[in-house]
Amino acid sequence: MRKITKHFLRLGIILIVLFVLIVAAWVIFYFHSFAQDNFKLGVNFSKSYTEYLGLNWQQTYTAILDDLKVKNIRLAAPWNEIEPIEDHWVFTDLDWQVNEAVKRNVDIILVLGRRTPHWPECHDPVWLMGLPPEIIIDRQNKMMTKVIEHYKNISQIKIWQVENEPLLDVFGVCPPGDINLLRQEVTLVKNLDDRPVLITDSGELSFWAAAANTGDIFGTTMYRVTHNPYLGYLYYHLPPAFYTVKAKLAGKNLNDVIVSELQAEPWAPGGLLNTSLEEQQVSMDGIRLVNHVNYAKRTGFVGAYLWGAEWWYWLREKQGVNELWDTAQKIFK
Repeated sequence: MRKITKHFLRLGIILIVLFVLIVAAWVIFYFHSFAQDNFKLGVNFSKSYTEYLGLNWQQTYTAILDDLKVKNIRLAAPWNEIEPIEDHWVFTDLDWQVNEAVKRNVDIILVLGRRTPHWPECHDPVWLMGLPPEIIIDRQNKMMTKVIEHYKNISQIKIWQVENEPLLDVFGVCPPGDINLLRQEVTLVKNLDDRPVLITDSGELSFWAAAANTGDIFGTTMYRVTHNPYLGYLYYHLPPAFYTVKAKLAGKNLNDVIVSELQAEPWAPGGLLNTSLEEQQVSMDGIRLVNHVNYAKRTGFVGAYLWGAEWWYWLREKQGVNELWDTAQKIFK
């Protein structure tokens, strides 16, 4: 009996020591910073999302550049906007965005491909419906070639992003991810222009290995508060080192990793326009915005692009709430 008691006592001590070591390691990793001096902060911008919020998209874009003094921006070339009719190319709105950035010496990441940011991810033009997969791929290659040729002389475009989270099958209305097709797209872009290629993946839902080694630069999403219809709000209390270690395990130099989407707006269960301001503030406010930026810096990655600038402007113009806009001004100083 005494032997059994001693055995359980010894086991209990071992478990307590292990628990203390795990907690200590978590605390060390959580508060440790890999931050680099060359960290660049930027924003994402979407014309269609701005219009969804009932805003003048050109006015919003100009305010982001001039009022916030943003110097790095991530833009996209949604297929349904640039080729609404087969072989009829419309670059007018994207040209305006690019040219306004060029005037202000703002560096650009341009996303191209079938899958670009914002729901439903694959922004297919209507005429694409019903075409065989091999024809769609051929048309997709033609579209990507057209985009590169149209913008290859714009020196402010520093990076081409090929597709958006192309291997993430659990989100978006898109065909299943295809690593071989993605590699072919990257090769196509590299044959047309020698600028670096960015490939992105989910920060919380993917392992990164395949995506991280397909392009020159890797971009991760970073959403720290999400919502589940069954569990409610989920807060990711992960140490910044979680992302750092994932990048290293995927074989990436931290100088070649950015946060392509850093959460800077609420995770609204029913869409922003159907969510009260009080509910929106549950998952995003000025304090959380500052914390998210500081958190991203501590990963050791070289940059982060905030996701939510259009929402800050909507709060200011439509709701009379300046907190997020004013906070962003301070962040970008």
